[in-house]
Amino acid sequence: MTDDGQEPPAGLGAGDADPRTRATVALRHRAVTVHAWDDVVFAHWRCEPETLARLVPRGTRPDIVDGSAWVGLVSYVFRETQVPPFPPSTRLGSMTEVTVEVLTVDDVGRRGIAYLTVDTPNVPAIVAAHALLGVPYTFAWARSRRRGETLGHRSVRHPDRVRHPIRAVRQARRTGGATGPRHAASVRVVAGEVDRSALAADLTTRAGIHARLLAQTLYWQRQHAPLTVRSARLERLEGDLPDAVGLPGLFDREPDSLLVVDGTTVRYAWGDVVR
Repeated sequence: MTDDGQEPPAGLGAGDADPRTRATVALRHRAVTVHAWDDVVFAHWRCEPETLARLVPRGTRPDIVDGSAWVGLVSYVFRETQVPPFPPSTRLGSMTEVTVEVLTVDDVGRRGIAYLTVDTPNVPAIVAAHALLGVPYTFAWARSRRRGETLGHRSVRHPDRVRHPIRAVRQARRTGGATGPRHAASVRVVAGEVDRSALAADLTTRAGIHARLLAQTLYWQRQHAPLTVRSARLERLEGDLPDAVGLPGLFDREPDSLLVVDGTTVRYAWGDVVR
């Protein structure tokens, strides 16, 4: 209950004061998807709020954490996906996703993220996310690799192959394989010691997603256990993926925060209409 005796909005509760437990708040609705995430890399940059405000959905604004607004390149591997009440499926959900996302907050205090893009090779996920969730998925060849403590993710997007598949094939024949913009991102890090700082928790533990769907802004609740967050050292960061989402030159400077989570299980459920 809130101080005035009312139920808190979806995704907001006693744990929100502590970022480490923010995402442990019970789902208010039945989970629509459950995902096992492995080898999660979080690269975050400080930005001016005005730079990011134009990129987030109506009814939200960039969340100010440690005095700054933040944009992140977050990449991970799906090892397993479940769509309740069906059993988990490794074949359905095994894929790499490379995202660019902004830390957001809405007028009732729900702290989440807004995806600027989610690049993945999984076409069914792209179609479902656009139609049902309002999440901007884009087709890309994406892969991941881990050797010991070294984690790497790479994506090369081919948006035309999903939006206009027949046109893309014809164009490829004419141009010898080129099918349109191929914005890419590649990141490789070496995981280090556990980072228990409040900043690390705030950047990695977000209680939901703010998404545009038609004329509305939606909030999808996200739940997972407290994360074991580790520091990381950058070995490689290259590509022009930020150019495709309105943040040119982002990779020209090293991230202000670089973190790793070895694995977690994430559950998503309907939250609310923000606006």
